[in-house]
Amino acid sequence: MLTRRSILSLVAAAPAATAVAPVALAASPLFPTRPIRMIVASAAGGNADVVARLLANALEPTLGQRVVVENVAAASGMRATEAAARAAPDGYTWLVGTSSQLVHNIALFEPLPVDITTALRGVAMINEAPGVLVVKADHPARDLADFIARAKAQPGQMVIGSGPAGTTTHIMGLHFAQRTGTSFEHLSYPAGSQAMRDIVGGRVTAMFDIAVTAIPQITGGAVRGLAVSSPQRLEPLPGVPTMVEAGVSGFVTGTWNSIAVPTATPDEVVAQINRAVTAVVQAPEMRSRLERLGSFVPPAMSPREVDAYYTRERDVWIPIVRATGARQQG
Repeated sequence: MLTRRSILSLVAAAPAATAVAPVALAASPLFPTRPIRMIVASAAGGNADVVARLLANALEPTLGQRVVVENVAAASGMRATEAAARAAPDGYTWLVGTSSQLVHNIALFEPLPVDITTALRGVAMINEAPGVLVVKADHPARDLADFIARAKAQPGQMVIGSGPAGTTTHIMGLHFAQRTGTSFEHLSYPAGSQAMRDIVGGRVTAMFDIAVTAIPQITGGAVRGLAVSSPQRLEPLPGVPTMVEAGVSGFVTGTWNSIAVPTATPDEVVAQINRAVTAVVQAPEMRSRLERLGSFVPPAMSPREVDAYYTRERDVWIPIVRATGARQQG
């Protein structure tokens, strides 16, 4: 298996591969004058953490300041979201906002510790990453159809692992069971990497992992991918069909990484952050790097377009998450 140290070493090596020419932040020459705090809700080595560290390394020459990644992996990302929402609205605290934090948690927490829809504003999009349904390399299921048939033949006996309850990997497993008429025992772990270890150890049958962290395990031979939840096959996994190709119609889902800040952050600072992040993410070297990790880079978005993206995702996924019955305590 690819260890946490291995993943982080890959990220640490990224500046040379993802360097871009610095962009001017002329609108406010006094910003930034000190390091940026980038809050990430995943543990070190998780999907959002890997992407955040790639972005931070590439941004530092552009901003002329350090970008310090801070992992706050607790309560399905809610603690990280709270920390960002309650920070000073000065542009120096960024949240790497994902579907778990900015969409799913609205449906999961009762009550919400902070109003996610009003406390944070979108700044820039980074990438979109689908899920991959994986099993141990020697699992007897030949393909997704065989896996579903086996699950139906022994309802509730197969164990699906995931990251923390309510996160994207957990919701994908619940949604998959609903869509396929299957029943599993769901086992949530503090980190998705722990569920992956238990698949390899034979204690968990399967899991939906985000492609960014699943691909190294698949290509390394530790696990086998049955299907990806993207609209098309992934470049690093050409032999793994999409869920739709494998017979689960309309099953297209995953997570995404974006930058969000407190709502009261001045427009001119938000615009500067958007320009800096967009220039780095849309650079050919970074786009290629993110695609090789198994993700997609959407076209550049303005802050207003990022907020509209959040709204569309909430309209689609909040009812789906509520239908799974998953809940969290604020």
